[in-house]
Amino acid sequence: MIIPALANTKEYSAIEEMFESIRGIDSVRIEPIIRSIVIQYNSSELTHKHVLRYISLFFQQTNIDPYREIPERENLRKDLFRSLVSGCLLLAAFLRGNIGGRPDAFDYLVVISTSYTVLSHGENKLSHPDVITGIISMLSLGAQNILQVAAVTWIVNLIEVFNDLRRSKQLLYQ
Repeated sequence: MIIPALANTKEYSAIEEMFESIRGIDSVRIEPIIRSIVIQYNSSELTHKHVLRYISLFFQQTNIDPYREIPERENLRKDLFRSLVSGCLLLAAFLRGNIGGRPDAFDYLVVISTSYTVLSHGENKLSHPDVITGIISMLSLGAQNILQVAAVTWIVNLIEVFNDLRRSKQLLYQ
């Protein structure tokens, strides 16, 4: 498991000894250069979740958060939900067949929903790929093609959210 918080300590042998003292944990090896900990445990005595809980408790008690660089899973779920709702609204707008015509109230609702989805995701809003894509699409496609701009921006946002989810899972389970 990769634990960025290992950069904040030098007492690797004490950490290894502490974990090895837990019944069911056979051996512990810390690799300081890559900030990882490898724990071999007896699965008949401990589950994967118990080991993760021990790691979390240890680092919380020592004021070192092992997951401080992992994005909030709850926020990612909200981002995914908002993106899926915007995607459904975009699909409904395209199925209505008002593409390239004069935008109506529903089209504006879809664009506002997509804009909110894009702008509520992530930290530095203006440097996000989905925001940059929206700006470039608007300049190149024009305001009359607002639904196409929203669709392109939404696709980039959805890819970005899925990438964040994948990255957070990799950090959590390495």
